[in-house]
Formats: sequence, structure tokens, C-alpha cells
Amino acid sequence: MVFPSMELNQRRWNRLLLNGFWSVLLLSALVECLYLASTTVRTFSFVWLFVIRPSALLALIIGAAEAGVRRLPRFHDYLLISASTLIAVTITGVHANLPYLPFSLLFPILVSTFYFQLKKLLFALICSLSGMIFLYLFVRTLQKALSAMDIVTVSLFMTAYSAIAVGVLMRGREILRHLRSSYEKHQELLVHTIVMDKLAKTDALTETYNHMAFHEYLARLTEQAEHGLPLHLAIMDIDSFKSVNDTFGHRAGDEVLRTVAGIVRSLASESDVVARYGGEEIAVLFTEKTLVETYETVESIRASIASSGHAALDGRSVTISIGLAAYVEEMDKEALFRSADMALYQAKHAGKNRTVVASLTAAATKSSPA
Repeated sequence: MVFPSMELNQRRWNRLLLNGFWSVLLLSALVECLYLASTTVRTFSFVWLFVIRPSALLALIIGAAEAGVRRLPRFHDYLLISASTLIAVTITGVHANLPYLPFSLLFPILVSTFYFQLKKLLFALICSLSGMIFLYLFVRTLQKALSAMDIVTVSLFMTAYSAIAVGVLMRGREILRHLRSSYEKHQELLVHTIVMDKLAKTDALTETYNHMAFHEYLARLTEQAEHGLPLHLAIMDIDSFKSVNDTFGHRAGDEVLRTVAGIVRSLASESDVVARYGGEEIAVLFTEKTLVETYETVESIRASIASSGHAALDGRSVTISIGLAAYVEEMDKEALFRSADMALYQAKHAGKNRTVVASLTAAATKSSPA
């Protein structure tokens, strides 16, 4: 069984482990210096045997681990576990007459738990048991201090400690699975909510926003327009749409409406809001454009629709009339809509297939042959 690799901030944790190794070296030297006051061994011999020599060996081990982690980052975990084993073996070997020090061989097992992987824990257990066997076979002082049964007891204790560590890892994996499952369910719920919200605000036929969504955007953008956002509203109505339905059928009318809405969407920018307001009416909220730019855009839309044939109408085209209004200071959303709707009314009664700008009728009206 392989536990998920915990690679998050691994460099930082490697650095913390290496700092911990250096701390062990300093602590070991400090403890030896404290013993210096009570030892019967000559000062020079004691310092050499129990301070300088083991500290130099520990520094060599930790320095090699530092270099290994930098040059062989792929094996950083095994290198640090091995280094912790050598540190424990060195400390135990130097003080073999102290019967409790073999328990320092639990150090590699403790280090392995940082990686949350069972194979690293098993590797650490093998290293600890191998270190214990090595010390018992080659360090005579330890052979005198501990019996074979003591070694077996320590080894069993290491195994039991490893079993507890396995339980901790299994519990960690269980929690990780629960968190991942909760996260995935949350993501699914979020996606579902977004989809449902989009469906609730989208017109199924034209794939534009619906009447409800249009009024939400109109209210929101009108508030922003009070703080300087350029805002224009265009209401577009397909000319003689009732005759299209009466002559070619409602299915053909739906195809025409879908095509017209597609042309409007393709010529509007990403910052504009396109919505089906009524049966054959499409409303567009233009932002970040001047009145001239907005007028040019709606004229492009009108001209493109007028020149596009429809298969459902035997290749014939339809035209649209457009009422365009600009937001002015202290205008509320109802006033903006009424202004655009009145301009549309004027466009319809002026001959259709044209754009009328509210309050600028004479200067901004452009028509083309019906």
C-alpha cells in the first residue's frame, strides 16, 4: 500500500530536517561539555573522544546529506533517512555504555513519517534494525552493556513503534481521502450551481441572456454608470416578424430569430450584454464605448442582418429596427429603457430598417432600402 506523496513545500521541510540534524550535533556537543565537569577521564582525552571526534563525524554525515539533497533531489527522502540512521548509530556507538541510547535508532522512523509513504517507513525500519545489528556485532562495549535479549527487546520496540507510525499514516490517508472527496463534491456542487444559474438566466432558443438576466444587468450597470461607466442601450426588433411566422411557420421564425441573435452576439464585444427581451426583440447593453462607437456597432449589426439570407425563408433576408439611447447623468434604469424604446418606436414609424438615437434623431438616423 502506497500512501500519497506529500510534496507540498518539500524543500522547506527538507531544510527543517537538516536544521534539526545540525541541532542534534550542537546538543550532543553541549551535553558532552556538561559531563566534562564530572568525568574522571583526562580533559584532553575526554574532549577528543567524546566531543571533537563524534562532532566531526556527525558534521561529515550532515554535510554529505546537505550535498546529496542538492545534487540528488530525486532521492532526498532516502538520503535524509539514511543520514538520520548514521547520526543515531554514531551517537549510540560513542556512548555504548549507556543502555538507553539504542532507542535513538527510532530517529530514522520518526524522520520517515514526514513523507507520509509506507515504503519510506519500511526503509527507515530496515535502517534502524540494520544499525542495531551493526552496533551489537562491532561495538564490544555495547555487547557488554546489552544482552541478546535486550537487543531483541529494542528491535521489537522499534517494530511496534513502526506499527503505530503505520496507523498514523493510515489515519492521515483516511483524512486526506475525506478532504479530497469533500473538495470534489464541493466542486461538483459549484459547477452544478453555475450551470443552473446560467440556465436560469439564458434564453434556450437564442443562447443569449433572458428577460430576467437583462434587468439584473441593467440595474447593475446603471449603478456603475453613475460613477462614470459609459453605458448605452440598444433595443432591436425584427421588422414584420409576424408575417414571417404567418407565411413560413413558427419553426422558420425560430430559425430566423436564432440566426439574428447569433449575428448580434458575434458583432458585440465581450463586455457587452446581449439578451432576448421579448418575442422578437433583442436588447444590448454596450459598455466602455462612446456613443459614436456604439452607433457604428449597431449599424454594422443592422447591415449584416439585412444582407444575410435565411434558408428557412427560401434565401430571403429580414431587417431590424434599432432604438439606441445613451445614459446621461441622474438617469435611472427605467428612464434609460424608455428612452431606447421610444427611439425604437420612432425607427419603426420612420420606415423600419434603421437606427434611431434618442434625442439625436435627425443627426443619428441612418436608413437603407427596404
